[in-house]
Amino acid sequence: METNQITFSGSIPQAYEAYLGPFLFEPFALDLVQRIGNDKVEHILELACGTGRVTSHLQARSILLTATDINPDMLTIARQKVLASHILWDVVDMMDIHYRDDFFDLVICQFGLMLVPDKDKALAEIFRVLKKGGRLLFNVWGDRKENGIWDIGMKVVGSFFNENPVPQNIGPFSMDNENETMRILQQSGFNNIQVNSVRKTGIAESANIAARGFIQGLPIAKIIMQKDPSLIYKIEEALAKEMIEQLGDKPMSSQLQAWVFEAVK
Repeated sequence: METNQITFSGSIPQAYEAYLGPFLFEPFALDLVQRIGNDKVEHILELACGTGRVTSHLQARSILLTATDINPDMLTIARQKVLASHILWDVVDMMDIHYRDDFFDLVICQFGLMLVPDKDKALAEIFRVLKKGGRLLFNVWGDRKENGIWDIGMKVVGSFFNENPVPQNIGPFSMDNENETMRILQQSGFNNIQVNSVRKTGIAESANIAARGFIQGLPIAKIIMQKDPSLIYKIEEALAKEMIEQLGDKPMSSQLQAWVFEAVK
């Protein structure tokens, strides 16, 4: 694993699944999986499966599903939630995929590729393990300003440190330029590349729950703890207050936008 790889470990995966899963990730998981089509795929590789949001919908679309993540603690949550005999679970770094060439019919990844330090290397590995004619299907976050909770959250956290503490080259919005991503895909050898903007409305039970998820369910928690542990709950409280003012409360809703890419080997 690269030393600057973003990791989800400890208590983060549980908070991620409980507080952010239904709000941020489930709407896009449903969108991504429906793009596969109605026919079952013989062998699917899921990268960055996280806590199994996409995996839970993939199990009905695959004959054999290999669900992977670089973070063992995320896989623990996924395996507890998604129970199916045809799923193989594995710890995999997408910059060094330890499967043979021309092996998978479909590679799918939700909100994972933008967190990889070397995106060119990851796409080269994905291209290698896909069969000729195999498909790549993935999504990444679009413009931060089009994603209310992210924009508010990063501004509030940054206000406590007079800077944006989230790394930009491997952060959630490091692939928000769809044209640059298409260029990398073409450079990696992919054909029939398509990109679509997908907009969803994320609905959380309350602003407090959303703020708790944003601070405790993402690696930002580790960054805050390293800088000043006493700020965790102060930032969470400030974030909830700002969310109520801008996004409402009970329920709280945020507009969300992502890029969805499809390509063929």
